[in-house]
Amino acid sequence: MGKKSKGKGKDKAARKARKKAQRLAAEAALAAETVGPGVATDRGAEVVELDAARRRRAIDTTELAARLAGLSTVLQRHLSRVDAGEGLTRARLSALGLLVLGGPRTLGELAAAEHVRPPTMTRLIHAMEADGLVERERNPDDGRSVVLRATAKGIEQLERGRARQIAPLAEAISDLDRAERLQLEDAADLLGRVLRDTAWESPTTDE
Repeated sequence: MGKKSKGKGKDKAARKARKKAQRLAAEAALAAETVGPGVATDRGAEVVELDAARRRRAIDTTELAARLAGLSTVLQRHLSRVDAGEGLTRARLSALGLLVLGGPRTLGELAAAEHVRPPTMTRLIHAMEADGLVERERNPDDGRSVVLRATAKGIEQLERGRARQIAPLAEAISDLDRAERLQLEDAADLLGRVLRDTAWESPTTDE
């Protein structure tokens, strides 16, 4: 009985030692990634972890914001590559998205949401009406005005355009391992929170 207890104790100690070694190795690897190449990781986990923490605190928030903005531009450029044959420009997809997800709006509300001047939105809506993507209806809250809403054809084109936009990105994400996908998911949640909390200045443009 005593031998069995000793054996179990040794096994438990060995498992704890392995787990500690794995944890230290993971911390050292993370620190090496954070601190960058050229920093030795054999100075002890505590020292390396301290170096990594210092580097994290020293992150230039302006530089990080610039990197995120640059990545956003690259992402938007890829997502806006739509089939010109169907007339699915970024402006049309954006306007359709607002009408489908947010419901009918007046032309003025749509222009304000898109940060463009009413004449610019008027030209866009006239073209979309001609293609059967949106239609006008009486404003239920004000009978003297009209609101715009997406037609069945507009909804179908929005769904098809969005699916075509994100398909390459979804395929690239599927090539990541589970840990990387979880990291990306957490990063997306964090970025979403940052964007929601940001006080944006939104000047109206003619674009």
